[in-house]
Amino acid sequence: MSGSRRVFSIPPGAPFLPTLAEALLAGRLVPGFRFEGDPLALADVTLYVPTRRAARALRGAFVDILGG
Repeated sequence: MSGSRRVFSIPPGAPFLPTLAEALLAGRLVPGFRFEGDPLALADVTLYVPTRRAARALRGAFVDILGG
């Protein structure tokens, strides 16, 4: 196999979606992704979650983090 493997883990006691959103915004989740305060940069990333409810909760996590 070529390329490097990356594993991002979230501790069992941490809130999953807020931790995921924070890691993405901090640049620890997607190689080469830079948020740098521009919300439109989020359009360059695709995150898959299992349900619409999870998608709404993830959107809420981003809103909470970004202060919107």
